[in-house]
This record gives sequence, C-alpha cells and structure tokens, in this order.
Amino acid sequence: MNSGLDFGTSTTLVASPSGIVPIGESRAWMPSLVGYDEDGNTLVGENAQDLTPEQLIRSIKRFITEGKQFVQLDTPTGLRDVRVDDLIAEMLREVARRAPILTSTNVMMGCPAMWDGTQRRRLVQAASRAGLNTTLASLVDEPVAAGIAWLAANPGTGPVRVLVFDMGGGTLDVAVLDVTGDDHYDVAVLAALGVAEAGNALDEAIAEDLEFGLAAMGIDVAYLPRPRRARARLLYAAQEAKIALSTETEIDAKLPRRDFGIASIPYSRERLNRAFADQMDRAELFVAAALRVAAVPSGSGKSARDIARIPVEDLAADVDVVVLSGGMSQIPYVSERLREIFPAHIRIVQATSAPENAVATGLPKVSAYGRTSKYRPAFDIVLEWDEGRQTRRVYEAYTPLIEPRQILQGSADLHFIRTGRDLSLPDSGKGTLRVISHALPVQASLGGADLDGFRVALSQQGFALSLYPDGRIRLTDGAAEYHGQLAGWS
Repeated sequence: MNSGLDFGTSTTLVASPSGIVPIGESRAWMPSLVGYDEDGNTLVGENAQDLTPEQLIRSIKRFITEGKQFVQLDTPTGLRDVRVDDLIAEMLREVARRAPILTSTNVMMGCPAMWDGTQRRRLVQAASRAGLNTTLASLVDEPVAAGIAWLAANPGTGPVRVLVFDMGGGTLDVAVLDVTGDDHYDVAVLAALGVAEAGNALDEAIAEDLEFGLAAMGIDVAYLPRPRRARARLLYAAQEAKIALSTETEIDAKLPRRDFGIASIPYSRERLNRAFADQMDRAELFVAAALRVAAVPSGSGKSARDIARIPVEDLAADVDVVVLSGGMSQIPYVSERLREIFPAHIRIVQATSAPENAVATGLPKVSAYGRTSKYRPAFDIVLEWDEGRQTRRVYEAYTPLIEPRQILQGSADLHFIRTGRDLSLPDSGKGTLRVISHALPVQASLGGADLDGFRVALSQQGFALSLYPDGRIRLTDGAAEYHGQLAGWS
C-alpha cells in the first residue's frame, strides 16, 4: 500500500488510499512552519506559530526551490546559519509522528514540476533521514498527482488532454497531460512548467494593500510600537481575507486590537482581484508557454517558429479539460482569467471537491497509472569507459528536453543535445552507454540494439547524443551515426 505526503510550501497534508489523514491540531493539515524557541528547541507546525519573525521560517520548502543550503535564524546563541535540510528533516519527523501510516507504507511525495534532479534528491534525503521509505521513484510532480486525483474521481474518462493549473502557497505548476487507455490509464506529461510565485506572493500583496488601507485611516504601521510584529499579523489577516473572499464579496479583515488599536479593516474581492492581477498576468504567460511546449511532440512537423506563431486560443482548443488544484485555485478570479484563454466548451473544473487536498489525494493512487514524462524524463544516460573507471553523465534525469525560450527563439530543431566537447571526452577508445531509471523501466533502442549497453566510439569532436520530445534518439560518435526510439513515445 502507498501513502501520500504533500509537503507544501504553506501546508503539509497526508493521505491514504481512502482519503486525507488529519495531522493538524484543528485542521486536516499542518502548517509548514519551523523554528527555534528561546531554549533552543526546534518547534514545528502550530507549535511554531507564536515564534518571533527572527526565530521562524515560513515556507522552508522554497529554499530547495531557490537552491539555498542555509537559512539564518535567531537562536539562544545568537543569529546563526542553520542547514535547511536539517529543518526539513525535523518537520518531516513531526509529520511522521502525527501520521504513523507514513512509517509502515511506501511514501509517495509530491514535488514541484520544475524541480531538477539535485532538488529532488535533497527532498528524498531529508525524508529518508526522517525515517520515511522514499526514493527518487517516490517523487511525483504535483500537477500530475492532482491530475490523477481528478482521474480517480472521474472513472471512464479518456482518452483526454488535460491542463493542470496547480497554484499552491509557494509555486505555480502548469502541466499538460495526455491520458490514454481504457481499463488502465497511461499519463504522459507533455509539458510541466513552474515558477516560485503563488499564494505567499498574493498574501504579501494583500498585506501591503491592508497597510495602505490602514494609512488611509491614519494608522502608520511603521510607527506602531512593534512594527515587525504588526506586519507579521497583517500577513495572517491577508491569508484569512483571501480564504473568506473566495465565497464573500466583502469582509472585515480581523486585526489584533492590541497591535493596531482597531479590530478590523474592510476589504473587498474587487481589491483582492486588483492585487492579484499582475500575478495572474504572469500565470497566463506560463499557461501559454506550457501549451506551446506540449505542441512540440505532437508529430505535426511544425517548427519552433511555426509553434511560436500559433495563437494561444488555437493551442488552448486542443485541451479537453482544465483541472484546478491548490488552495489558490479556489479564488474565483483564477477561473475568470483562465476562462478568457480557453474556449467556452472546454470545462474548467476543480481537481477534487477540496482542491487544496488534490495533490495529497492523488499521491497514493499513482501506482494505478502508467506515467511517462516526455518533458523531464526520469532516467539518466551515462557513458562509461576504462572498465567503468571513467564516467560521464550524458543526460541527467529531470532535465527538460526543450525550453520554452527555444520555441520563442524559433530554434530549427527542438531537442536536448550533449556533445563530446561538453563531456570532455578523449579522442579515441570505446565506451558503453548505460541507462539508469528512477521510475518505470526504460525501453529504448539505438541502431537496432538496446540503448542500455550500446557501444560507442569515443570522440571529443565527433560525439553527440540528441533526445527529442517525441522519443527519437540520435547518436553520432567517432565512427557512424545511429538512430533509435524510446518505446511508447512516438
């Protein structure tokens, strides 16, 4: 049996195959907070909420996204740099304590679709330190998990092309999925793009808006007795306002009277939409980019220049359903903006009845679906020689085969390529290609033989390996040119 762990930027959830496993003190989720108290104890989740801003780290997961190894915290011995991965391991230990199912099952974990191999390994290592049974194969792109949650709730759907718009606390992921099959579904990822900007960024924009509103009432936050604390409280108020305005058109945002001298400030959905507009403008660009990337492996023969010129509305017409995931997707403005992109006949639906739970809900179910990423394949291709004493990684798992900028630049031939010069190969000798899969077994041919174990002539000038989004493989070495194919990709 698999369990699911959605370690989110703002909240963390756990699920079994039958549904969400509550781990919060008052809600199903645990806030993704971690920090040190005055005695040097590590506090996690709700226990960390009352720490000062200097003692507390919100959104610890984003430090993996940003590639940062250390974070500065106020400790009993003063300000010091603390390893990010140590804090993540502590947080995951607490999650496992609250959800014993995680220590008795295989744990499937979500991660942002944009994460590369290094970022994914950091999360796996932290989870392993926390006693969880995880490997790279246990990681599932968050929009894919959300798409599977929707598929599981809608049996008999397929074949279908799905665009998943997954906006959580820290990242926006947009993925285009092709779902095929009848009794057993195969989910092929055609595009999976992301950006480290989502709910937290909106919270900050709303908090800034609330601060302007207070200034208009004669309350200057900068001159309050504890301005840092006041601004932290405004973030809490912004989060609550964002949730409330998903169903209401106007609310009174609650404030602690002891900090502000007043108990509330009016705030409307119209103002929220204005604060959200610039961010949704950028989100639309990612939707358009994902649609263009997904058009590459379609076999249409169109060049990058052709694809770049296709109106977004025409690309959007190839989608059958838009699936919304993440807490931010409940904001009505998200659906309003996406409706402007997609034709009226295309459904825009929530991944589950509680879209903030969609990733966690889908994770335990992923083993029932065949999964292939045609955008960031989950395997390494390694070249070795000198009886294995010399190795080079020709293709590293989770590296995009193409980048959106290649389409915008009108590149003539869209593919991933690594040359002998890139790899600093010797000018002579023989080597062997090895395929290391981190997910499902890889079946690939080259020159009529298996790619795994294929012998090549080493050459710094003549060697080049190319991988195409439609599964084609081309190899040039010091002796000849070979062509091959990844099984099931064409």
